[in-house]
Amino acid sequence: MSEENVLVVDDEAVIRDVCEQILINEGYTVTTAASGKEALRLVSENDYDAVVTDIMMPDMSGLELLEVIKSTSLDLSTIVITGLGTFDMATQSDRLGAREFVVKPFTPDELGQAVKKALKKRVINRG
Repeated sequence: MSEENVLVVDDEAVIRDVCEQILINEGYTVTTAASGKEALRLVSENDYDAVVTDIMMPDMSGLELLEVIKSTSLDLSTIVITGLGTFDMATQSDRLGAREFVVKPFTPDELGQAVKKALKKRVINRG
């Protein structure tokens, strides 16, 4: 079993619940947040290994969340999930430090593999 802690951020409860169940089935400990602001509070209070975030959210976009995470130099793997799978969105996510980019609708395997790959890259980057 994995001991990695993953935070899932999405304003849609159904997507949060689906992601949470997929990642629990993969062996991760999962916490969910309904907004970017809630995610920042949770990140400041807890240790996470990865953050899976939607891009389009009302109070703070996933890209804004990535920007804050990157600026605080937290050692977090970030995975973006979005219904807007454009090249520009992927490029912008990558520039802000996202390790993986998953387009909705995704399969359980796609999300699981994205988190696994992002966490692996984190370990490799640590040296």
